[in-house]
Amino acid sequence: MPDSSRSMDDLYILAQRVAEGAGRVLLAGADRTVNCLGAHDVKIQADVDCEQIIRDGLAPSALPVIGEELGGDSTLPEQDDVLYWVVDPLDGTYNYLRNQPATCVSIALMRGSVPLCGVVHDFCGHRVYAGAEGHGVSINGIKAHPVWAKNLAEACLMTGFPAGMDKSPDALCRFMEDVLRFKKIRMIGSAALAVAYVGVGLADVYQEAGTNLWDVAAGLAILRAAGGFYKLEPSGKRPLNYNLRAVGRREWLA
Repeated sequence: MPDSSRSMDDLYILAQRVAEGAGRVLLAGADRTVNCLGAHDVKIQADVDCEQIIRDGLAPSALPVIGEELGGDSTLPEQDDVLYWVVDPLDGTYNYLRNQPATCVSIALMRGSVPLCGVVHDFCGHRVYAGAEGHGVSINGIKAHPVWAKNLAEACLMTGFPAGMDKSPDALCRFMEDVLRFKKIRMIGSAALAVAYVGVGLADVYQEAGTNLWDVAAGLAILRAAGGFYKLEPSGKRPLNYNLRAVGRREWLA
């Protein structure tokens, strides 16, 4: 198992290389055959194909992988001494299907419940957001220095409605009461990209109930490397599903 600083650097570089390669494949065009169409969700063949490309690219690391499409050991976050990858091969699948630009490849390296490094490749926008423990954060390899709003009244909230979210009138009323504390609210349909925005200071807060680990792990690694904070709590709905609040300032965690 890679433990040295040099090995961690190598893994960080590997994640960036693999994410960029997968993004180029998706940008060039991939199989948009719909494999699963739910009331509020869609899966296409490109999700599966891209995850296999990523797994093949990460194979030299000899580390286990948890992926949205091809699964993995859901107990890995409970094993504090194990390094492993968390992969979302195509976050924002519906956006990709409709040729909307907010979509990305997301790769994170974790040890137990701690995200150590993350890469989010916004291949439509030609931007690679990356961050790692001890390295800070970067956009296209250029060091970023996030500046977050001073208070919630000036802050930009990134959020979304996951497929399994409670959308009853009462739940939506509570949601509105909460988000109206912010200056602006943005929903872009890609949790990975939205959390990365907070990590590099393009937004200030991300919150969502019932998101999956592969949706947010890379973004949380970027946020952590930038000095931000987050609260990730199991939703109780299914393994690797969480309620998340990710913020630039610690006082916003509550």
